[in-house]
Formats: sequence, structure tokens, C-alpha cells
Amino acid sequence: MTIPRWLKYYGDTIVIPLLLALLYLVFAITADLSGVADVVAAVFLVVVVGLWLAFRRLRVHASAARYAAIGEPDKLLAMADEELARRWFPVGRAPLHVYRALAYNLAGQPSEARAALTASQIKPGERATRSWQLLWASADIDARTRLGDAAGARKTFEQVVVPFRSVAPSGGIELIAAECEARVRLAEGDAAGARDLVLPAVKEMRLGPAARAQLYAIVAQCERALGDDDAAAAAAAKARSLAPTCDLVA
Repeated sequence: MTIPRWLKYYGDTIVIPLLLALLYLVFAITADLSGVADVVAAVFLVVVVGLWLAFRRLRVHASAARYAAIGEPDKLLAMADEELARRWFPVGRAPLHVYRALAYNLAGQPSEARAALTASQIKPGERATRSWQLLWASADIDARTRLGDAAGARKTFEQVVVPFRSVAPSGGIELIAAECEARVRLAEGDAAGARDLVLPAVKEMRLGPAARAQLYAIVAQCERALGDDDAAAAAAAKARSLAPTCDLVA
């Protein structure tokens, strides 16, 4: 049985909340609610609908994280584009543009990634989108360094990544910061320093294959810049084997 496109598209964002509202109305009418009971039931409905919509958004973010971690840029881009059509407000659309940028970077299209980041309207220091600024900065630094904009990448690193690293020095943030710093150092000509930053993490099995592939790609570029073609080829081959659908190594 084929699910109608409109039901697949709007089912969990509009149809289900409407069904919940209808269920509340039926319950209120058949139970002959009044006074405090009616108010409590209405509040309960609002809470349930809110929880459902929050769960749905968490599911979208979890799917995006999974596609990025395993290296599926086409699926990540398709999901982000589909979700963008459902979002009405800039705050809700911003992270989806960041996901699009991540997908373009994985696909080796840094110019398109920069355009997606611009469309997100995220600005360093802006409170409304603060929770997405580190991921935005990571994608921005990746795209800028591929395009040869070392100065722009350094500026993003200093404005966004350094404050996050100092305020919330967790393991995950430190890993993102180290990768960003390595990209900036490599773009500025410090290949040895960049390699030393990411080399300890390339065998971290808790990372997704695409995340490790990006680290191997950085190592490959560092080794090439340092004149060790054999090491560069080995690191590049490892990056391609971990993320065969991505374009991370020139």
C-alpha cells in the first residue's frame, strides 16, 4: 500500500496534532467537562502536542547527525531540503541550512556550503542561534579552507570556536575545536602542527566513519604538504574507504 505524498509530508506535523485536538474535543464533549477539569484537559492537550512536536524535531536532528556521521551527503541534503519546506520561522530553518552546508562539504562542494551557511543567517555572538554556532563555525572553516580563505577561517575560529572551547571544554567540543584548528593551521602553512592536532583522534572508534574520514583527509593533506607522498596516499586511501560516498580528498 502506497502512502499518499501529502500524508507522508504533513502527517506528523499537522495531521497528528489535529487528531490530538479532535480527540480532546470528543473527550471534552462526551465527558461533559466544565470548570477546572476543562482547563486541566486543555493544558494536558497543549503539553502533549508540544511534546510530540519536540520529539519530531529531535528525530530530525538525530537523523541529520546519523547521516553526517556515516557519510551520506545525498541523504542529508534531501532530508534538510524536505524539512526546510515545513519550517516557517528563521530560527527553525537555521539548523537545516547548516545541515545542508555539512552535506555540501562532505560532497566536496565548498562554494555551495558557503551559500547554505549564508542562508542560515547565523551570526557569531547572536543569542537566538547560539546552540548552532559551533556546528556552523565548523562547516564554515571547512568550506573556507577548501576555498583558500585562510584569513576568513581564522576569523571564524577566533570568534566562535575559541570562546566555546574556553567556556565548555567538553570532549566533543574539544574534538571539533581541534579539527577546526587543524584546518586553519594547514591553510596557514603549519602542516606539522595541523597533523599533530588530529593524528591522535583518527583511530577513535567512538567517532562515526565519516568523522574519522575527515580527520584522515586532513592528515593526507598535511603529509602531502610535508613531502611524504606515501603517508599521504595511505591516509587518503583510509579516508576514501571510511566514507566512499564522500569527496574529502583531492
